[in-house]
Amino acid sequence: MDAVERILLNTVQTDFPVTSHPYQRLGVLAGVSEEEAWQRLSQLRHDGIIRRLGGVFDSHRLGYQSTLCAAKVPQEKISLVAEFLNGIPGVTHNYLREHQYNMWFTLIASTEAEVEKILNSVRHVLGSGEVYSLPAIRLFKISVDFDFSKTDSEKDSNLGDLEDLDFEIDNAHDKNFSKLPGAWETSQPVPISLTYRDKALIRVLQGNLPNSLTPFAELAQTLQWTEKEVLEQTLSLLERNLIRRFGAVLRHQKVGFTANAMGVWPVPEDRAQEIGEKMATFREVSHCYQRPTLPDWPYTLFTMIHGRSAEDCQDVMERIAQATGVEGYRMLFSQAELKKSSMQYFTEEID
Repeated sequence: MDAVERILLNTVQTDFPVTSHPYQRLGVLAGVSEEEAWQRLSQLRHDGIIRRLGGVFDSHRLGYQSTLCAAKVPQEKISLVAEFLNGIPGVTHNYLREHQYNMWFTLIASTEAEVEKILNSVRHVLGSGEVYSLPAIRLFKISVDFDFSKTDSEKDSNLGDLEDLDFEIDNAHDKNFSKLPGAWETSQPVPISLTYRDKALIRVLQGNLPNSLTPFAELAQTLQWTEKEVLEQTLSLLERNLIRRFGAVLRHQKVGFTANAMGVWPVPEDRAQEIGEKMATFREVSHCYQRPTLPDWPYTLFTMIHGRSAEDCQDVMERIAQATGVEGYRMLFSQAELKKSSMQYFTEEID
């Protein structure tokens, strides 16, 4: 990967320009022409490094419910349960991890009742009640945005240059998540009233942006709007924090980050916010949440870590433990990625 591609990837992960000619602006940043910036990113999309280019939405602000679920699945039923879960549109991620709670999946649905209905169906397929919802109590950080400012050889020797997956963090504060620090409590973001036009635009922005020098003009043709209307409405969604970020979602394995571990920490309730905010300052941590415990699951804080190897992840966990004084943590490495997709909102006919 050369310097131009690194600049482009650093930018488009979190700040794809919402303008009539986005590649013109990207070209200026990278020191190349509009045409070359577009061709470079087109190749990265073709090569599968960029999985999707579009809007990443805040499900709670859209009026949806989301949760992380854990299940104890016997070896002989893994394929059966995975196949069932992978057929549910609201299951966006599903991983096998090294623990008695071995299947972890994210679930998004329109109501809490729908979440529970889906979980009951999973329990029925599993033949066991050992499927649990662990919704976020506090959010300290969510972001997977990889830093390509250095060369590959430099990054290998300094994993501290890794940043997160969902939006750029400055210390513990995301520039697109104004409620940090302090996190949000169980009340979570309040749903925002959406118009017909909001929903119509969300339906196209949640897909892949057209691979064109003027992608918003193409979306305008699809919607039968003017390009100006598309741009103004997209900026409105960003201003209202309905879109968390507008940019590229990468396949982290293709850019060298082949290991990921879910670090879980037994932190007392009265120290959860203090410790969670400290954990969120680590650039290698892409997600940091407080979640409920279970009788045989004492872990209150969750940190997702991406690295080039299991040893890298272990090193980060050890540094976090030293910085926070928290002992007794566990690392649940990913054994298999069973599903990874983006949620599709408002797929029903818009009223």
